[in-house]
Amino acid sequence: MNQNKKTQEEDNNNNNNQTLQWRFDVNTFRLLGRDLITDRVTAVFELVKNCYDANAKEVQIQFFNITKKSEVQKIIISDNGIGMSFEDIKDKWMVVGTNSKRANLYSDKPFNRKYVGEKGIGRFAVDKLGERVQIRTKQLGTDAWLCVNINWDEYEELSKNSVQNQLSLFTDVKNTYTYEKGDINEQGTQIIISKVSDEWQENDLDRLYKELSTLVSPFYPVSPPFDIRMKCNDFKNYEDVPVKPEPLKYYSHHAEISFDKEQKTQESLVFNESNGQIEKINVEIKSFGPIILRIYYFNESAKRRYNSAYKNNDTRIDGIKIYRDGIIATPFAEYEADVNKRRDILGLDKRKWSGTFDTIGTREVIGVVDITKENNPNIIDATNRQDFIDNKEYSALKEFILEQLTAFEELKVYERTAKRSEVENKLIDAGSNVKFFEKELDKIFADLKTSSPQAKDVIDLLKNQSQELHTTINKAIAEQKRFQKEVERKEKIFYSIVSMQEYASLVAHAVRTSIAKVKHLAEFLKVNFPNPQFDDYFKLYAAQIYNEMNTLIGVTDFMLSYASVDENFEEFSVKSLIKDLIENQYQAVFSNEGIDTTLDMKDEFIIETNKKAFQDIFQNLISNSIKALKNVNDKKIKCSGFLGTDNFTIYFSDNGYGIAPEDKQWIFGLYNTRTAEQGGGGVGLFIVEKQIKSLNGQIEVIDSEFGEFGATFKITLPFNQ
Repeated sequence: MNQNKKTQEEDNNNNNNQTLQWRFDVNTFRLLGRDLITDRVTAVFELVKNCYDANAKEVQIQFFNITKKSEVQKIIISDNGIGMSFEDIKDKWMVVGTNSKRANLYSDKPFNRKYVGEKGIGRFAVDKLGERVQIRTKQLGTDAWLCVNINWDEYEELSKNSVQNQLSLFTDVKNTYTYEKGDINEQGTQIIISKVSDEWQENDLDRLYKELSTLVSPFYPVSPPFDIRMKCNDFKNYEDVPVKPEPLKYYSHHAEISFDKEQKTQESLVFNESNGQIEKINVEIKSFGPIILRIYYFNESAKRRYNSAYKNNDTRIDGIKIYRDGIIATPFAEYEADVNKRRDILGLDKRKWSGTFDTIGTREVIGVVDITKENNPNIIDATNRQDFIDNKEYSALKEFILEQLTAFEELKVYERTAKRSEVENKLIDAGSNVKFFEKELDKIFADLKTSSPQAKDVIDLLKNQSQELHTTINKAIAEQKRFQKEVERKEKIFYSIVSMQEYASLVAHAVRTSIAKVKHLAEFLKVNFPNPQFDDYFKLYAAQIYNEMNTLIGVTDFMLSYASVDENFEEFSVKSLIKDLIENQYQAVFSNEGIDTTLDMKDEFIIETNKKAFQDIFQNLISNSIKALKNVNDKKIKCSGFLGTDNFTIYFSDNGYGIAPEDKQWIFGLYNTRTAEQGGGGVGLFIVEKQIKSLNGQIEVIDSEFGEFGATFKITLPFNQ
C-alpha cells in the first residue's frame, strides 16, 4: 500500500502535463444510427438531404426485391451532385460530427444552396436501412469511381464483444475501399444498401412518396432544380415515378403573413366578426425572428371536394410544416394509422380533442412556415430529427403559429353559426311561403267554386298537400332546435368531464394524506386497544378519524356528482355556491397547501343556469390559483362580489406569480399554459371563458388586488332588472 502511494506521488510530481484522449466504443454506431434515427422515412430523408447539399439536380431512389427478406434486396440512392474525393471521404464523410458545412454555409456556385445538413451524423441513417453499405462517388474530371465498403454487421459483432468486457473501439474498425474505372464526364454519388433491415410494401412507398413530396417548399425557387424519382421493380405504380408536391387546391380560405425587417414588424392574423373576414395587423417581430406563414383552411365542403378528388385520402391534408431556406425542417416520421402515434409537434390535434371543440386539427389545414438560418438562428433541429430543440424561441414560435390558427377557428365558429341561422331562417321562410300559398288557394277556390266546380277537387288536393308540407316544415324547425340543444348539452357535459382532471389532480394528494392519517390512527387502535392507559388517545384518535372521514366523504361526493351531470337549469345562490366550494369542498386542499382564503360576497345573487357548469368556473379558478401559489410563502386567495345596476361583478384573486401582460388574452386559449411542469394542461381557463361566455358574461385579467404580485380575474354576469 505504501509503495503504491509512493508511485502515485512520483507520477504526480514527474508528469504534471499528462493527457487523456476520448475514445469511442464500437456501440457508438448504434447510438448514432438505428437508435437515434427512429424510422425509415427519416433515414431516407437524411440521405436525400445530403444529395441536395451536394448540388445534385437529380436524385433516384431505387428499390429492388424489397417485399421479402433475401440476399438480393437492395436500396440504391443515386445523385448527380459534385461527388467526393478520397480526402472528402477520409476527412469529412468518415469524421463524426464534422463542421465542414457549419464553416461554409452555402454550396458552390451557381447553386448557392444553404446547407441543410449540419450536425455530421446524417450519414449514419444508412444503418437504419441495411447492414451493408457501399459508397460509390466520383468528381467531374477524374477517371475512376471511389468505392468504400461499410459493413455494419461487422460493427455489430464487435459490439457484442465489447459488451463482454472486451474493449472494441469504433475508430479501430477498418473499412475497405477500391477504385472502378469511370468516364471523366461523370460525377455524383451512389449509396448502395444491401442486407436490408425491413421489408417494404406498397403502402410504405406511398408514405415515402408523400413525405418526399414535401421536402422542398412549394414557394421556394430552387434554381437549378432539385428533382426526385422513385423506382421499384416490385410494384407497377412505382416503376419510375417523379416525386412532385401536391398542388394546393380545393381549400375554402387562405391567408398569408410576412414581415418588414426595416420597420421591425411582423404581420399577424385576426378575425373581424363584424364582416366575417380574416385580416392582418402589424406586431413587433418576435423573439424567434421574422417568418412567412401561409395557411390553407378546408371547411367541411372543401374537405369533401378534396377527398372526392383524392379518393377520400384526407391524410393529404396534414397540418403545418416548417421550412428552413426552402427545405423542410420539421421532423420526418412514417404515417401512423393510430392517431395517438402520429407526429403533431405543434399540438394541433391535442387541442382539437377529436372535434369536440371549435379548434382546427391537422386534417383541416395545410400550412407552410418559411424560416431562414439568418433570421431564425435559434430554431434548431434536434439531433434525432424528430423535433426541434426545446428552447424559449421555439416555444414562442409554436405559440405564434397557434395564435394565427385562432383567426381561422373564430371563422369556423362564425361560418357554422351563420349556416345554422341560414338553415333555420330558410325553414321559417318556407313555412311562411306555404302558409301564404294556402291563403292564395282559398282565394282561388272562392273565385272558381261557382264558375268551375270541377276545380274543387284539384284545389282540395293542393290544400291537403300544402298543409302536410307546412306540418313537415314545422317538425323540421322543431327538430333543428332540439338537435342544437342536444349539441350544446353534450358540449357542457364534456366541459364538465374535462375540468374534473384539474380537480382530481388537486384532491388526490389531499385524499391520500387523509387516508394515510386514518391508517396511522387506526393502526394505533388496532395494536393497543383495549388498554386503559391509552383511553384518552383512543377518544382523541377516534374523533380525528371521524373528521378525516367526513372530509373524504365530502370530496368523494363532489367527485361522484360528475357521474350524473344534470342538463336541466335550476335556481341557486352564487354566494352560497362559492362559499360551499371555498369553506367546505376545498378546505382540505387549502389546509394541506397552507392557503389563507377570504370570502367577501356583499350581495346575494340568484341565477338560473346549469349549476354544475357554473361550479366548474370557480373550481378551475381555484385550481389555477393553487398552482400559482406553489412557491409562495404567504399564500392567499380572495373572492369578492357585489350587485351593480345591470350586472353582478365577481373578483377572484391570488398573490401567486401572476400573469404577464402579453398573456392576458392568450391564457384563455385551449392548451395554453405556463404551468405544464406542474401538471397544468391549459384546459381550465379555456372552459371558464367558454362557460362565462355562454351566460353572455365576460371574464378578463385586470391589475392584481395584491399589488405587485398575483393575478385578479374580473367576471361580469349581466341580468335584466
